[in-house]
Amino acid sequence: MARYVMHLVHRQVDGRWHLQARGRTITAFETKAEAEAAGQKRAHELQDVGQDAQLVVHRADGSIEHEYTYGHDPERRPG
Repeated sequence: MARYVMHLVHRQVDGRWHLQARGRTITAFETKAEAEAAGQKRAHELQDVGQDAQLVVHRADGSIEHEYTYGHDPERRPG
């Protein structure tokens, strides 16, 4: 089963933090902390039913700040 990947991004259009999956906004929040907590909660719910998940948290400029992996995390190999 493929990993369910969510991205937490800031949108200048409305100034809110959007939790997105598969290119669509799931929900939007006023603060990054609220959005990150909601993304972590959703990922834990998915993990509880056996679905691997990942939350990628972006900075307001779009660069990746950090990511969380839930469930099976494949071993990283150089190269």
